[in-house]
Amino acid sequence: MQRKTIEKILSTKLKDWLSSIEKTDKELALDLKDNILLSGGSILSLFLQKEVNDYDIYINDMDVLLRLTNHYIKAYENSIRVLDGRLHHSYYDEIHPMYIDHMNGTKVDYDNEEELKEANKGAFACAVRNLKPDQIKLFFHSKDGGNTISKVLKKDYEKKKKENKDLKYFPIFFSPNAITLSDKIQIVLRFHGDNEAIHKTFDFIHATNYFTFKEGLVTNTRALESIITKQLFYQGSLYPLTSIIRMKKFINRGWSISAGEILKILYQVSVLNLNDPDVLEEQLIGVDIAYFGALIELIREGQTEMSSEYLNNLIDRVFNDDFEPITLENEHVISIPNNETN
Repeated sequence: MQRKTIEKILSTKLKDWLSSIEKTDKELALDLKDNILLSGGSILSLFLQKEVNDYDIYINDMDVLLRLTNHYIKAYENSIRVLDGRLHHSYYDEIHPMYIDHMNGTKVDYDNEEELKEANKGAFACAVRNLKPDQIKLFFHSKDGGNTISKVLKKDYEKKKKENKDLKYFPIFFSPNAITLSDKIQIVLRFHGDNEAIHKTFDFIHATNYFTFKEGLVTNTRALESIITKQLFYQGSLYPLTSIIRMKKFINRGWSISAGEILKILYQVSVLNLNDPDVLEEQLIGVDIAYFGALIELIREGQTEMSSEYLNNLIDRVFNDDFEPITLENEHVISIPNNETN
């Protein structure tokens, strides 16, 4: 597909989305136009003349991203809470004192193990501990909050779609790191910033072309070379474990990757402490939330120290056909900056 055609498609899509926000918040829609960066697999799909799965949207300014997040969750604020990384330490006041040392990495022998395992308090403490100063994340008030909200969203969408067949850009899925709307729009919460800041989080170079209203469609030679040759080039990532899992997807689609590029990924994985459930969960973000989410839950509930044998047994259990994880009705693979879905 030609560059001008791709640029027109992206511009039209974003303007259509912004018009849905403008109906209720004109100021937000105006501020968004100057802060949107669209990147990832959608541009790859358009170059290859394939159907786009979704359009990944990033926001430059953190305050604008926070306003956008609140715009979509306000109807569900009794079940979901927006966590602002800049307020990290203020959340400590809401956490039981027994969790503070645990959050700071100090091992403490607690007398009241039942209290330590209490789902909601423990989950909030964990969410706050892993919250970085420059992040916005969603926190679900109950252990199965993701499932509950998913069902509510589905019912709300189906009901309102019947009432208004022209309904567009309605929230259909929330994860801690992204908001998925109908009509193929996904808002990434985990990262924000300019082109350079966003693309530092990407793993494979082919996804680093991007679009903004100010610059139009911006491509780079290395990314275009990767697309033309269907060869994966690894530029480093915050989530190398996810990159290994995603590599299989591209190979199945006819892409290739050199031994040197694989070694780059393996080296980054080698320095990770995957015995830490928090690190493992962080690394698996963006991978199938249904099964890997269930795996993390089993690891957190386990009393045995992590080992290769222990992890292998859990993986066999989770991915066995007889295992039914607590999952969303529509098992949605959440995409993040380094995990484009196309």
